[in-house]
Amino acid sequence: MNVRALTIGELEQESGVPRQTIYYYVRTGLLPPAQKASPSRALYTEDHLSLLREIETLREEGLRRSAIKSRLEGRVRAAGSNGVDLVARREQETRHAILAAATRSFATKGYKGTRMADLIADLSITPQVLYAHFSTKRDLFVACYKVAVQYMDEFLQPRFESARDSAEMQVWYMYADTGIKAFAPNLMMLAVEAAQRDEEAKRDLREAYETIVGATIADFAHMRRSNDDPPFSDELITHALVGAFEQMYARASLDDEYSFRDVLENSLGLFLLVTAAYRGDANISEVTTRYGGLLDEVSTLPPPVPEELKP
Repeated sequence: MNVRALTIGELEQESGVPRQTIYYYVRTGLLPPAQKASPSRALYTEDHLSLLREIETLREEGLRRSAIKSRLEGRVRAAGSNGVDLVARREQETRHAILAAATRSFATKGYKGTRMADLIADLSITPQVLYAHFSTKRDLFVACYKVAVQYMDEFLQPRFESARDSAEMQVWYMYADTGIKAFAPNLMMLAVEAAQRDEEAKRDLREAYETIVGATIADFAHMRRSNDDPPFSDELITHALVGAFEQMYARASLDDEYSFRDVLENSLGLFLLVTAAYRGDANISEVTTRYGGLLDEVSTLPPPVPEELKP
């Protein structure tokens, strides 16, 4: 089914038929009615475009309007009753176009260099249209972040399926994460900041998080000897590994002392140590026996904020 939503300007441009002629064809039944998006705005489909081209071909062959109408009657009726919500479709297409343009801009210009005004001009839309979809640049950034994570997930799936074990999967994950960093070096910090201000952004960030770490969390859950052994949270341990990789990557980017391979090797070594603990090949009992009291104490303390900065 052809369901791309077209404005009258787009239909006119793609068909080469003047809009007044298009309006005439609709009035006389050669085309199905457009779907009203507002009192002053109507939307058409690719069925209209296809029918317009057929009408022009038949006219060039010398057929009269009545003959053309008779020949196309079935197609016109079918196109007019396809049940597609063109308004919703157009909104979806507009949102996709905004996200695609914004993702390219964030990747090439960074967060600061991306301007909403530039996106509006590049997409030939009004400010009202852009801000109806994304109220702030941070909201737009979080949505683009989700797109980037979805791309990373699609990139990883075939590699995960062919990986020999979870360690190989971890190496591929770290490699894919460099693509996210290319999108924006401080991506996570900005996404979290945006999520603090908006519930929808928070939900999007949570879904993105689950996409990133879900496979590793599932692996750790599978390695467990029991619900309480080891006495860790699979999710928090996974995020700790992600954070460790982030810090190693940041350190390596400061100079030439460490290569990306060094980062991969050390991050993988840490991952293997954690998996050894999960499988019972490492002694971790003193985490709770020796340090349990300290953990209880520190976990209840407020953040160490200087007095002059306290509210």
